[in-house]
Amino acid sequence: MSLFLRPARVNDSVIAAALLAETTGEFGVEVLGLGRAELQFRALQRWFEEKGNRFSFEFSTIAERYGMVSGLLLAFPGGRLDKLTLGCGKRIFDIYSFSGGLRMMWLNKTLASFREAEKDEYLIAHLAVDERSRWLGIGKALLEKAAQDASEQNFKKLVLDVEIGNDKAIALYRKAGFEKVDTILFNKKHVRMYSPGMYKMLKNL
Repeated sequence: MSLFLRPARVNDSVIAAALLAETTGEFGVEVLGLGRAELQFRALQRWFEEKGNRFSFEFSTIAERYGMVSGLLLAFPGGRLDKLTLGCGKRIFDIYSFSGGLRMMWLNKTLASFREAEKDEYLIAHLAVDERSRWLGIGKALLEKAAQDASEQNFKKLVLDVEIGNDKAIALYRKAGFEKVDTILFNKKHVRMYSPGMYKMLKNL
């Protein structure tokens, strides 16, 4: 397999938005797309193209196989999480209109208590492999890249969230040395989000 990892570029936004959308499933459609997959895609593409938010190209690594984009890693220090999440708000009314923007703000407020990473942790926010390129070691290579980046920035903990029931992803992360350290259960008011909750997983570096 000819695999090449490179920093993401702004012009990767279309394929990157598609890969990011794969990582969020129906949960992302409801939370980021307000129930519409095309709106979620548009939002992810816009955010990816800009700096200073949690979906930006500046925190992304692209995996290419024989010159074709086959995977994406988006990761950054946990201490930057709050600021980068707020950075998404810069375009919120441009993307969602006024009423949609207000709904987005309400949805994210209800999720605010679910903290993904602490200041001493390096967060894998998203990891995706194109369905045509799975089972070829690309996910493993991207996880190793995240661990290398974290170590180079003197982090000892690498963390990620994975949806409860996503057994294939959980198996991949366990094989890479991650262990479950917390469980976040969405209560009834989050039924509309089509997700039972998340596991937080951690790897000591």
